[in-house]
Amino acid sequence: MVKARWVRLVAGLFMLSLVVAACGGDDDGGDTTGTTGTTGTTGATGATGATEETGSTGGGTSITIAGFAFDPNTITVSGPTEVTITNDDDTTHTFTLDDDSVDETIDAGATATVTVDVSQTTGFHCTIHPQMTGTVEVA
Repeated sequence: MVKARWVRLVAGLFMLSLVVAACGGDDDGGDTTGTTGTTGTTGATGATGATEETGSTGGGTSITIAGFAFDPNTITVSGPTEVTITNDDDTTHTFTLDDDSVDETIDAGATATVTVDVSQTTGFHCTIHPQMTGTVEVA
Protein backbone atom coordinates (compact mmCIF):
# COMPACT_ATOMS: atom_id res chain seq x y z
CA MET A 1 0.00 0.00 0.00
CA VAL A 2 2.79 2.43 0.93
CA LYS A 3 4.73 1.45 -2.21
CA ALA A 4 1.73 2.29 -4.41
CA ARG A 5 1.51 5.76 -2.84
CA TRP A 6 5.20 6.38 -3.54
CA VAL A 7 4.79 5.27 -7.15
CA ARG A 8 1.84 7.66 -7.60
CA LEU A 9 3.80 10.48 -5.94
CA VAL A 10 6.86 9.95 -8.14
CA ALA A 11 4.69 9.69 -11.28
CA GLY A 12 2.87 12.90 -10.34
CA LEU A 13 6.14 14.76 -9.75
CA PHE A 14 7.47 13.51 -13.08
CA MET A 15 4.38 14.77 -14.93
CA LEU A 16 4.62 18.13 -13.15
CA SER A 17 8.26 18.47 -14.19
CA LEU A 18 7.30 17.82 -17.83
CA VAL A 19 4.65 20.55 -17.73
CA VAL A 20 7.06 23.02 -16.13
CA ALA A 21 9.77 22.19 -18.67
CA ALA A 22 7.37 22.68 -21.60
CA CYS A 23 6.32 26.11 -20.34
CA GLY A 24 9.74 27.25 -19.17
CA GLY A 25 12.02 29.62 -21.00
CA ASP A 26 15.71 30.35 -21.15
CA ASP A 27 16.36 31.40 -17.57
CA ASP A 28 20.14 31.45 -17.76
CA GLY A 29 20.16 34.92 -19.33
CA GLY A 30 22.37 33.59 -22.10
CA ASP A 31 22.79 35.47 -25.33
CA THR A 32 20.94 33.91 -28.26
CA THR A 33 22.32 36.34 -30.84
CA GLY A 34 23.06 34.62 -34.12
CA THR A 35 20.83 31.62 -33.47
CA THR A 36 18.77 31.23 -36.60
CA GLY A 37 17.51 28.32 -38.61
CA THR A 38 14.53 26.14 -39.19
CA THR A 39 13.45 22.93 -37.63
CA GLY A 40 12.42 20.74 -40.52
CA THR A 41 9.24 20.11 -42.43
CA THR A 42 5.61 21.03 -42.21
CA GLY A 43 2.67 18.68 -42.54
CA ALA A 44 1.16 18.54 -46.01
CA THR A 45 2.96 21.61 -47.31
CA GLY A 46 6.36 20.01 -47.87
CA ALA A 47 9.85 20.97 -46.80
CA THR A 48 10.66 24.35 -45.35
CA GLY A 49 13.87 26.31 -45.38
CA ALA A 50 15.16 29.39 -43.66
CA THR A 51 15.17 32.56 -45.72
CA GLU A 52 16.08 36.16 -45.15
CA GLU A 53 12.81 37.42 -46.61
CA THR A 54 11.05 40.14 -44.67
CA GLY A 55 7.98 42.23 -45.30
CA SER A 56 5.05 41.24 -47.46
CA THR A 57 6.41 41.63 -50.97
CA GLY A 58 7.01 38.86 -53.47
CA GLY A 59 4.01 36.78 -52.42
CA GLY A 60 5.25 36.31 -48.84
CA THR A 61 4.51 37.71 -45.43
CA SER A 62 6.25 37.87 -42.07
CA ILE A 63 5.16 37.27 -38.48
CA THR A 64 7.20 38.06 -35.38
CA ILE A 65 6.64 36.25 -32.11
CA ALA A 66 7.40 38.51 -29.14
CA GLY A 67 5.95 38.73 -25.65
CA PHE A 68 4.04 35.46 -26.18
CA ALA A 69 2.05 36.99 -29.07
CA PHE A 70 2.00 36.86 -32.87
CA ASP A 71 2.58 40.22 -34.61
CA PRO A 72 0.61 40.70 -36.75
CA ASN A 73 -2.03 38.32 -35.48
CA THR A 74 -3.98 38.49 -38.76
CA ILE A 75 -2.42 37.80 -42.16
CA THR A 76 -3.96 37.65 -45.62
CA VAL A 77 -2.98 35.05 -48.21
CA SER A 78 -3.92 34.44 -51.81
CA GLY A 79 -3.03 30.94 -52.89
CA PRO A 80 0.14 29.30 -51.58
CA THR A 81 2.00 31.97 -49.59
CA GLU A 82 5.37 31.79 -47.89
CA VAL A 83 5.17 32.98 -44.29
CA THR A 84 8.39 33.73 -42.42
CA ILE A 85 8.05 33.46 -38.65
CA THR A 86 10.72 34.94 -36.38
CA ASN A 87 10.69 33.94 -32.71
CA ASP A 88 12.06 36.84 -30.64
CA ASP A 89 11.02 35.22 -27.33
CA ASP A 90 13.35 33.28 -25.05
CA THR A 91 11.32 30.08 -25.35
CA THR A 92 10.20 27.70 -28.09
CA HIS A 93 6.87 28.30 -29.84
CA THR A 94 4.95 26.70 -32.69
CA PHE A 95 3.13 28.14 -35.67
CA THR A 96 0.24 25.73 -36.18
CA LEU A 97 -2.75 26.18 -38.47
CA ASP A 98 -6.03 25.16 -36.85
CA ASP A 99 -6.51 22.54 -39.60
CA ASP A 100 -3.01 21.12 -38.76
CA SER A 101 -1.83 21.50 -42.38
CA VAL A 102 1.14 23.46 -40.99
CA ASP A 103 2.76 22.67 -37.64
CA GLU A 104 6.21 24.24 -37.32
CA THR A 105 8.28 24.40 -34.13
CA ILE A 106 10.42 27.54 -33.87
CA ASP A 107 13.15 27.63 -31.25
CA ALA A 108 13.96 30.78 -29.28
CA GLY A 109 15.77 33.28 -31.51
CA ALA A 110 15.15 31.21 -34.66
CA THR A 111 13.37 31.92 -37.93
CA ALA A 112 11.39 29.47 -40.06
CA THR A 113 9.54 29.76 -43.36
CA VAL A 114 6.41 27.75 -44.11
CA THR A 115 3.98 27.65 -47.00
CA VAL A 116 0.39 28.47 -46.07
CA ASP A 117 -2.12 27.22 -48.63
CA VAL A 118 -5.72 27.50 -47.41
CA SER A 119 -8.96 28.08 -49.30
CA GLN A 120 -10.92 29.69 -46.47
CA THR A 121 -10.26 31.81 -43.41
CA THR A 122 -8.68 29.74 -40.65
CA GLY A 123 -6.93 30.31 -37.38
CA PHE A 124 -3.39 29.68 -36.21
CA HIS A 125 -1.97 29.13 -32.74
CA CYS A 126 0.98 27.99 -30.66
CA THR A 127 0.37 24.44 -29.43
CA ILE A 128 2.67 25.03 -26.44
CA HIS A 129 0.98 28.29 -25.40
CA PRO A 130 -2.70 28.05 -26.47
CA GLN A 131 -3.42 31.68 -25.55
CA MET A 132 -1.32 32.67 -28.59
CA THR A 133 -3.71 32.82 -31.56
CA GLY A 134 -4.18 34.54 -34.89
CA THR A 135 -6.14 34.42 -38.13
CA VAL A 136 -5.29 33.65 -41.76
CA GLU A 137 -7.71 35.44 -44.10
CA VAL A 138 -8.05 34.52 -47.77
CA ALA A 139 -8.04 37.37 -50.29
